[in-house]
Amino acid sequence: MLRYDDLNQISDGRLYGENDMVCAGTNGCAGCSKCCESDMGTSIVLTPYDMYELTVATGRSFDELLTVFIIELSMMDGIILPNLKMSEGCAFLKNGRCEIHAHRPGICRLFPLGRIYVGRTAEADKKTATEFKYFLQTKECSVKNKTEVRVSDWLGIDDLEKNTAFINKWHRFIDFEKRKVNTIREMADNEIKRLETISEKDLEVYAGILGEADIFEIKGYEEYKQEKIDKEKEACDEDIKKVLKTVIAYFYLDKYDIDSDFYQQFDARLKKCLAAMKGKK
Repeated sequence: MLRYDDLNQISDGRLYGENDMVCAGTNGCAGCSKCCESDMGTSIVLTPYDMYELTVATGRSFDELLTVFIIELSMMDGIILPNLKMSEGCAFLKNGRCEIHAHRPGICRLFPLGRIYVGRTAEADKKTATEFKYFLQTKECSVKNKTEVRVSDWLGIDDLEKNTAFINKWHRFIDFEKRKVNTIREMADNEIKRLETISEKDLEVYAGILGEADIFEIKGYEEYKQEKIDKEKEACDEDIKKVLKTVIAYFYLDKYDIDSDFYQQFDARLKKCLAAMKGKK
């Protein structure tokens, strides 16, 4: 989500709630599909709810959509998330109209609105209260003379209360994942710095504690130290990959049951994923 210091550069400077009126109506985008035709890079990031909706719309699993290059995996802020492949426009755009409009991703559904995280407040302590606000992007949509519409109507999401609760949980989970990855990286960096500056005597003692005194004697100070540094880097990379793969597996690779409630499936996956990331069975 956007940071506050970016807001005034791209919006009207106002924050909107779901019941507020906003000048975002585009008359069905009649005769216009510029945003869908453009190279949007990796900006159409897909949430688990988006993946569920894409499965409903296409009957295809995450793996299948990856295989036909409709979606892709991208590194974003140190973690991996899927997004619509938009290098040549959207694959779901046919004859200027969206083939999956009723099931389009959340970012597409929002546009020209955006969403900004405002943090937890006393109100947000309630299970379904919003932890975010909406803003109107003023420079991205080329449709002129937009009309006023209620934010909730513009979103057109069934059971918006449940969806809001999901967005809150997903945002908090993504923050947790980023912190997890950063903690792994920081711990590895600290150990590497320690190894880079450790004295020969202390490294010999350390090798003895590890039961590797004979290895230290054979390889010597410099070679043994470099080997330990390289192994620490490899272990860090593997631990981070494990976290990233776990998230993708639980929330995307495992196909959703489109005949069952998404939110119940998400809550069950969230519980299992958190347990897996914390090393619990």
